[in-house]
Amino acid sequence: MKKSVVNDDVFYTIAWSRLIAYEKHSASRILPEMPGILCLLETAPRGGMRYLIFYGCWRDGLRMALKNFLDPDFTKFPDINASLRGRNMQYKYTVVDSSMQDMQDVMFWLIRTYEPEFNALEGFDDSKRYKNISIREMDLGVDQVIERLPKTGL
Repeated sequence: MKKSVVNDDVFYTIAWSRLIAYEKHSASRILPEMPGILCLLETAPRGGMRYLIFYGCWRDGLRMALKNFLDPDFTKFPDINASLRGRNMQYKYTVVDSSMQDMQDVMFWLIRTYEPEFNALEGFDDSKRYKNISIREMDLGVDQVIERLPKTGL
């Protein structure tokens, strides 16, 4: 993730991994044990993707975040887990290792922009450090490494 502050405004650039079909065993090998944001999606009935949830994980890391939702023996969110069971899901992730407040700002923007099924802005706010939050999202390809943004990031 890259960040630029101009006056009272912040500009973030985040790089999403490629979309990956969810499979319990391969996910634990693919996701890094780094702080970041996990995004679960499913194919919408009329095509395109429907956002299910954004989940920020600072201490546990991305690998554990997926377990928190989708492993029925481990989940911290049994109601969401039950609702997600049987869906044809895909996921993507982005590493956010600058600060918890940056993650909060990015999560707030993502939830406000995409309105995922299992997130609500009610009770969730930005860090209040900036007047405006802007985010540029990049989708990285199969051979690109998410932990490094291309030089054209911001």
